[in-house]
Amino acid sequence: MSITEERMKTIDFSIPYASSPVAFLADKNGPLAQLSNSGKMIDLSKDDAEAKAAIDTLRKELTGKNVGLQVSTTEATFADKYLKDVANVHEYKTTDEHDLDLMAGRIDVAFADTTYFLGTLAKPDAKDLAFVGPQFKGGPILGPGIGAAFRKTDKDLQDIYNKALKAALDDGSVSKYSMQWFKIDITK
Repeated sequence: MSITEERMKTIDFSIPYASSPVAFLADKNGPLAQLSNSGKMIDLSKDDAEAKAAIDTLRKELTGKNVGLQVSTTEATFADKYLKDVANVHEYKTTDEHDLDLMAGRIDVAFADTTYFLGTLAKPDAKDLAFVGPQFKGGPILGPGIGAAFRKTDKDLQDIYNKALKAALDDGSVSKYSMQWFKIDITK
């Protein structure tokens, strides 16, 4: 689960073991195929002009467009903050549902975690889809990475887990399995 300030109010997390930015997916031959800043990584942890400019440009380019995303995710929080007043944000119970609407042309762009989209892009019926626009990571909404969640009362279990996780990070196991299952190294 993405480690965010809001979630840390009610649960604790392990040390981060992965960092997977969020991204947009659209028809590679459609009107959003040429979104500005495509392929660029924007770190929202940095309060800088580059991040502000990228978001401002994205807001202009998505004005009036239909954006699909999964409900109750960091992507939904991001869209609520930056896009809901300019785009038509459609929330879905599952990511598969927004993928189907994207392929059917009912939404212009889908917004989710990049590792999720790698699985989508591997499907034969997604041959006309591609990453578009910038990718985002960090900041209070997207957090410092992905970690395991623990009840605040489970400090002992959290400590045991962190010790084992640190060993798996240090010996390269997490990176190895990331490459095996995601085809990219998403470790921090």
